[in-house]
Amino acid sequence: MLFSILESDVSIAEKIMELTILIMVLSMTFSFHEFSHAWVAEKCGDDTPRRQGRITLNPLAHIDPLGAIMMLLAGFGWAKPVQYNPNNLKRYKRWTCERMISLAGVTANYITAIVASCIVPLVVNWYWHSADSSEKMQLAITLVLKFFYYLREYSFLFLAFNLLPVPPLDGYRFISTFIPFKRRRLFENVSKYSYYVFFALLLMGRFGNVHILSKIIDLVAWPFRYPVSFLQNGIYDLLKVPVFFRL
Repeated sequence: MLFSILESDVSIAEKIMELTILIMVLSMTFSFHEFSHAWVAEKCGDDTPRRQGRITLNPLAHIDPLGAIMMLLAGFGWAKPVQYNPNNLKRYKRWTCERMISLAGVTANYITAIVASCIVPLVVNWYWHSADSSEKMQLAITLVLKFFYYLREYSFLFLAFNLLPVPPLDGYRFISTFIPFKRRRLFENVSKYSYYVFFALLLMGRFGNVHILSKIIDLVAWPFRYPVSFLQNGIYDLLKVPVFFRL
């Protein structure tokens, strides 16, 4: 994503605005994700996330350097994992708590995608009926639409990426609760190599035009996108927004 902005045929000011929106959206996306993990862990009985300062929407508390680079370069990545003590998860059964914690982040991203998808047609409709066609108004509307459009798209991407059943992502954390402990250690040994695999797939997509990771993520995201797209189109139809005007 960063490369496409820098290589685009627009002015420096437009590139700066686009990059600013992108950083804001990505910061919000992973902050919502990690905050939800931490909040659910505390509700399940463990105060470790609070003591580590993770129950916050401040991006600085959640940022992972390599994951942040991946998010800027490819539009998907990871943040610093939320730590919790499984022995303190006594609100419900331990495995129930761990499953709730593992799914909390992607659930937050899905809710964010739904909210952004509902806001986009409202802004489009307002712009369509607006009597103010000044250059400043067009710029303001364009920036607002880009923000919510990116928020929708990257929420879906972050959701789908984290659902991959690969250590240390949330999809694996959820599936691992069904794997016997002795066999789980074998899977966890793979986690130290997964970052390099993701980075290699990113480079293949960027320089080798082999978009394996993007295709997998699109496939995972599709069943989540479909009902939200149906909802968004329903709002457009309700507002009677022309098809050529929709995002």
